[in-house]
Amino acid sequence: MKIHKKIFNLSAWLAVLAVFFIPGTLNNDNEPLRTEYGFPLRFLTDYHVSNSNGSIWFISNMHINLLVYFVNVLFIYAGIHVIVYIKKRLTNKSVE
Repeated sequence: MKIHKKIFNLSAWLAVLAVFFIPGTLNNDNEPLRTEYGFPLRFLTDYHVSNSNGSIWFISNMHINLLVYFVNVLFIYAGIHVIVYIKKRLTNKSVE
């Protein structure tokens, strides 16, 4: 099976952009308070803790799960690939 680089690149960017455009889920069931981002699976977690050590870095309280990110990319890739396949099948049948 051939991997389409354009579709894979698009799916990787869509997984990253989902963090910015799809609202996160706030979890307050245990300490510390956290917000999880990502679609369809949550791969970025932002922990809301008091800044006791004085760190000014934006990503100091974040956790990025790369394995879940790559699974998201594969899900999005499969979805786009199915859409392109169906589109090709429908356009070929209408021409015949």
